Amino acid sequence: MTTFTAILAAAIPALCYGWLIWWLDRYEKEPLWLIALAFLWGSLPAIGLSVLFEVVLEIPLAHSTIGPDLAAWGLAAVVEEPIKAVALIGLFLFMRREFDGPLDGIVYGSLVGFGFSMTENALYFLSYSANLGGLFWVRSIFFGLNHAFFTSLVGLALGAVRYQRVRGFKVGAFAVGLALAILFHTLHNYAVQFRLPGLFFSWLVQSSGVLVILAVAVLAWRNERHWIEFELRDEMSAGLISAADYAEVTSSTQRVRRQLLALRHGGWAGYSKIRRFHQRSAARRAKPAALGARSLRSGRAERMLMRSHPLDRLDQLAE
Repeated sequence: MTTFTAILAAAIPALCYGWLIWWLDRYEKEPLWLIALAFLWGSLPAIGLSVLFEVVLEIPLAHSTIGPDLAAWGLAAVVEEPIKAVALIGLFLFMRREFDGPLDGIVYGSLVGFGFSMTENALYFLSYSANLGGLFWVRSIFFGLNHAFFTSLVGLALGAVRYQRVRGFKVGAFAVGLALAILFHTLHNYAVQFRLPGLFFSWLVQSSGVLVILAVAVLAWRNERHWIEFELRDEMSAGLISAADYAEVTSSTQRVRRQLLALRHGGWAGYSKIRRFHQRSAARRAKPAALGARSLRSGRAERMLMRSHPLDRLDQLAE
């Protein structure tokens, strides 16, 4: 029973935080399999590799002039942050169409961090089950966003240079993001040595950083919404799309309603078709927000796309 409780205490907060980040990506949600892959990398391979490297590197550090104290609060950050960032590098290089900007980087980075914190917390809870209540509040609640915050800094840096053509600029941005992740992680590990004052200081710093990341994410999706509305408004005026379709594509609430309606009457196939339509429509219009220029479009292609949208049939089924 203790094992099951420990796993739930680690998994439920991480999944709730992960859902919040996924919800924050309002207009062009990333594929669920990529979301799951990012979370899985953090929860299994990243943890395993981190433990391996920390054990190997801790031995020479403990016998060096640096001493075990530095290894205790500095080694974890230097090892864990690059390993977590490997997933973001892979997504940035090989899944570029699904890595469109800062918001995507924040989402992927946060999911990697939540996966990592879930497994790490579960291991702590199982090892110190007698103090499960206190550990739960400290690790899962008060500092439950730490790993997501650290890794999201790397994702944000990569997303910010997604459309830059100079390779050196991209490498530099990644290096800055990784350095910041290591810095904040190290600061946390060092501060907690001072017990309650250190915990409070670390919580204050990390919470401020999380608020900054959330502010960037909100600004990013508002910018996406602005471009979607801007691009589609001209097409609605030209008669390429209806006012109802315009309202739906630009409203996350109406999109969710349509998707649930499609799931109810058309099953998974109907839901997938509507969801792909919404994502395609949003992605084609939101990209100028990253490029800084209006997208090119074909009136004939847009007209055919909109005519293929089965909204009228769904409305009839719902009546």
